[in-house]
Amino acid sequence: MELFTVSIPSAQLKELESLTELLKCEMGDLHTSSSRVTLDTFQTDKLAGVTCSGLLPEFQLHVHGQDVWKRAASAVAEYILAVKEGVLIRSLIAKEKHVEDADRNKIEAYCYQLLNGYEEQGSPEVRRRRKSKVTKALQLYLEEHTVLNVDGFIRFRLESYMTELREVVDYAIDEYVLERQYQEFISLLKYFVYIQDTKIPMAHLMHKGCHEFTLLDEQWLPIEPSHVVDGMIVEMIDCDMEMEDMIVSTLINVSPGHIVIHTRDPESQVIKTIQQIFEARVHVCVYCNSCEPCLTNNWKSQDLVP
Repeated sequence: MELFTVSIPSAQLKELESLTELLKCEMGDLHTSSSRVTLDTFQTDKLAGVTCSGLLPEFQLHVHGQDVWKRAASAVAEYILAVKEGVLIRSLIAKEKHVEDADRNKIEAYCYQLLNGYEEQGSPEVRRRRKSKVTKALQLYLEEHTVLNVDGFIRFRLESYMTELREVVDYAIDEYVLERQYQEFISLLKYFVYIQDTKIPMAHLMHKGCHEFTLLDEQWLPIEPSHVVDGMIVEMIDCDMEMEDMIVSTLINVSPGHIVIHTRDPESQVIKTIQQIFEARVHVCVYCNSCEPCLTNNWKSQDLVP
């Protein structure tokens, strides 16, 4: 008694083997030498697949049917996520004409990170939820149909799944473009630093937390951003970067030979940005006798004079 057939058009042998192994694994005790079900593969030039049959009288559809549909649906869902998903993502990226060929692999890799929960935005639950959604749709289909064409099922029955993939691809492209623009702008700022002569020997950047900074010169006297900031650089930063604009632009303008950043949060994005721009000129201090009064919010400028 034929229970169902899963077909994968124009499949390579490796894909067929993957589908078969997943079905065998899910069927478990139902697929043994004296089993109630058997799995048989077939392959032609245009079509390949697996046929699942039940052996009578051991197998009774009304008794074992739900278990078989559930297990088969889980196996095919895993096949879609593990094998077909990459093809679908590449196809969606390829449709974006504004994405350069050199960027496609990086965008694809970022999509996988998002879909499999390797980013802060995700977790392994992201993939489990997606598989559960696909499994439920497949189980409902197998309960009413004996022939399942995987490609056709994805195209016509998994609209919400495809919508999720499109959203992930769109997000990955946007984030990649923003990151590339950010790095290009950082390179431009590094160029400004490179071509400028050093104007002061040292600057102390006191980071009191969040967006609160105080900039001091080598004598621990305040440097007022409004007095030294170049208008062009401020405009560029305001337009292209979301960060503590005045501090970065002031540092570029005064061009210190050495910068000591006093902070309790060395992983802050603005700290990392300053390190990128000024590179070897930057030293990060997380605690010293000079910065302790400042970073504990109990200081006056004269307290910092050595």
